[in-house]
Amino acid sequence: MTWIIVGGSSGLGRALAERFAAAGCELVLLSRDVRDTTPLASHLAIKYAVKVSPVAIDLNCNPLPFAAIDSILEGHLPLKGLLIPAGVNDDSDVVGMGDTTLEYLTRVNYLAPCQLLNHYLPLLEQNSGVIVGFGSVATARGRSRNAAYAAAKSALESYFESLAHHAANSGISCQYYVLGYLDTNLAFAQDLLFPLASVDRIADVVYRRRFSSGRRFLPRPWYILYRAVQFLPWVIFKRLSF
Repeated sequence: MTWIIVGGSSGLGRALAERFAAAGCELVLLSRDVRDTTPLASHLAIKYAVKVSPVAIDLNCNPLPFAAIDSILEGHLPLKGLLIPAGVNDDSDVVGMGDTTLEYLTRVNYLAPCQLLNHYLPLLEQNSGVIVGFGSVATARGRSRNAAYAAAKSALESYFESLAHHAANSGISCQYYVLGYLDTNLAFAQDLLFPLASVDRIADVVYRRRFSSGRRFLPRPWYILYRAVQFLPWVIFKRLSF
């Protein structure tokens, strides 16, 4: 069967591609820059003897180029799963940001993922498929920083809850992972309060639990921190800068 991985050229997307290819799955890797995805696709195809196809797609594009993806899928085994680890933040993402930044962060982190899962939902229902979304602990409470990113990820989490409600009677599996800090290039040179999580370990968890449903925190201790932030009194929370 075939799995689409959105943002499959680096970070968690790359780790997921490696894990699923190692299990013999065919892959379609979506990425804005095929200069990264094409070498990865060739590497995985040779290493694991599976079919891996790269497709150039910019999630900020409206409308999304579904025809290009669909034409590639025609040469693959039936679609079994859609993994959406893609996401982006921006240093200028603060309350009062310009419209361009606001629209970009909203489209990439919320609208485009929802459009992708809506487009492939009928096919995945037909194949008793899997849809996996990824959120962030930044959604615990709104802050002056990462305002649009957190809002978009909160909206995505709500949409996935609606999807899970729909999926309960449609034969598909729906998972949503709320992620803590990941050990990727995005964390380089940042002063972080908590340890980084291995993307390889997270990819392994996602693969092992691919046919289950529900919302989970990874790494699991982040649930405690997430809830602690939510219950902080406003008089304390408003003074924090993190």
